[in-house]
Amino acid sequence: MKNKYFTFLTSVLVCASCASLSQAKSEFPKPCAQDQARLKARSEELQKIVDADQDDRKDWFHLTQEQMAEVASRDLIRRKRVGEIYGEGCFSLARDYAAAALVYQHSDFSDHYFQTFLWSKQAVELGDPKQKWTMAAGIDRYLTHTGRKQLFATQASKSFQSDCWCLEQIEKTFPAEIRLDYAGKTIEQQLDWVASLNKENPKCKNEGLCKQSLKDSPKGTVPGFW
Repeated sequence: MKNKYFTFLTSVLVCASCASLSQAKSEFPKPCAQDQARLKARSEELQKIVDADQDDRKDWFHLTQEQMAEVASRDLIRRKRVGEIYGEGCFSLARDYAAAALVYQHSDFSDHYFQTFLWSKQAVELGDPKQKWTMAAGIDRYLTHTGRKQLFATQASKSFQSDCWCLEQIEKTFPAEIRLDYAGKTIEQQLDWVASLNKENPKCKNEGLCKQSLKDSPKGTVPGFW
């Protein structure tokens, strides 16, 4: 009698579990890739997010420290939302990955810069060669923020002591032709860019490369690229 009761109770529990699983399955939303309406809505939302990101930076070099801090707060909100959309599995188009990459580039964390590289790389592979520059910038930001020399010469920094811009140190072994292919500029052109940033400040003359010592970035430093 005891064994029969145990068997009956076990069957009831199993059936109850089946019902719970069935209910949970019915309530769980379809994957984003199978929900075209949601996929389209998220893609449009990503474009609005990146448009807001760019609007905040229209006059970046003339913003006050307080204004930059306000932008940073909005950047955090934008990155969180991009992460949520990615977590839904709602990236599908090159423009989705490109938008996400640009938003994550405006972060303060090295991991986010590497994510910029990964997402822009996916955008390139999906047919948007213009995202090569974002790949380059993401890699350079990742390297300089982890104490290493940049590859593409896209990153400059400003000294609070002198209020002058300088170009972050560059990895000498990185091929110039790859730099030109991705970043679209030579080192000399980027040095001219830094000089233009310092043009209005008479104290800044021939700043060139930053004096801060960074570690070399030999081949093998960036998995999946260099």
